[in-house]
Amino acid sequence: ITFVKMDIEGAELDILRSTEASDPASWLDVTHLVFEWSFTKERSVTQFHLALRNLELAGFNSSDTWYEGKGSWWDTEADVIWPFHKDIVVFAKRDKVTI
Repeated sequence: ITFVKMDIEGAELDILRSTEASDPASWLDVTHLVFEWSFTKERSVTQFHLALRNLELAGFNSSDTWYEGKGSWWDTEADVIWPFHKDIVVFAKRDKVTI
C-alpha cells in the first residue's frame, strides 16, 4: 500500500500527534498521504504543526506537503488559534523509504 486517505472522524489528530507517527517504519511503504485536519476539534495551529513535524520525521518532506493557506499568517505566527470555520485537507508525499 503506497497511498493512504486517512478519514477516521477526527481520530487523525491523535494518530498524527503520536510518537508512532514520527517513525518511518509505522508508515511501511506509504508514499502518499491525504487527511483532513479537524480544526473544529483542535483549534491550536501549534498542534497542527506538531503533526506535520511528526510526518517530516517519518520522511514526508515539508516541500512536498500542501494544504490551503500554507505559509500564510496563521501558518507562520506563534500561538495562533485557527481563525476560520472550516477544516483543511492535507496532501503529503515522501520518497520510498527502505526500512
